[in-house]
Amino acid sequence: ARTLARGTIASAAALMAESGAEPADLIAQVASPGGTTRAALGVLTGEGGLEPLLRDAVAAAVKRAQELAG
Repeated sequence: ARTLARGTIASAAALMAESGAEPADLIAQVASPGGTTRAALGVLTGEGGLEPLLRDAVAAAVKRAQELAG
């Protein structure tokens, strides 16, 4: 699973860097409506998913950086 995850992330990052396309455009190209990727993305971007978690984590880091900066 780790190898698959690493390969997927590396490939996605390379595709984004090479194409200059927006992530949403790339997702539209590879995720079939009603398919497995769309199902997974629905969980990751839904309430309690990865996207809100990352947003909260970045906000916490920014807040703490501001506190440390005085």
